[in-house]
Amino acid sequence: MPSIFLPLAYWFTDLIHTIGYPGIFFAMLVEGVITPIPSEVIMPFAGYLSATSPDFNIVLVILVGSLGAVIGSTGAYFIGYSLGRPFIRRYGKWFRLKEEHIEKAEVWFKKYGDVAIFVGHSVPGIRSFISFPAGIGKMRLRNFMIFTFAGAMIWNTVLALLGFFLGQEVFALAETFEYFDIAVILIVLVAFISYILWRRKKRQAE
Repeated sequence: MPSIFLPLAYWFTDLIHTIGYPGIFFAMLVEGVITPIPSEVIMPFAGYLSATSPDFNIVLVILVGSLGAVIGSTGAYFIGYSLGRPFIRRYGKWFRLKEEHIEKAEVWFKKYGDVAIFVGHSVPGIRSFISFPAGIGKMRLRNFMIFTFAGAMIWNTVLALLGFFLGQEVFALAETFEYFDIAVILIVLVAFISYILWRRKKRQAE
């Protein structure tokens, strides 16, 4: 059975092809607050467009997407900062946020401190809800935005380059979207190992 994200991927690709960079920015901004459309449906297909359309540049796609993610995540931060845990507990379902998500994020903060924002925004899973507990915990805003931008840049670079190099095949990957995060991690690991082996072979040849 095809994933429901496949037609969404085609729709979004057509949309940003028409709207341009503002479409990427706005989609990532909204994703940063309430995650109705995960970044895995935004950035790979924006990367695909940068490889197939002269109207898009891969560097600008990553930068614009990351800026949108920072603004959206900052909105989530202020929700947590201003309204606190009772609001999240009562209305979190509207943000696809559960109590266990807050608890999981708090464990990350205890383990990594402010760097949890950087780590959380650069890996799948926790990145979609890490901003709320940062606000609840009154994390310093400047640190939050710096670490969010750095983490978002890494994650968005991986996704955008995935679409850039896979081309049309990225739509085939969307057919099994429930395994998308696993596929991204595996592809990154394979690329990293291949790079290490290539560097080692190059050094031996010298």
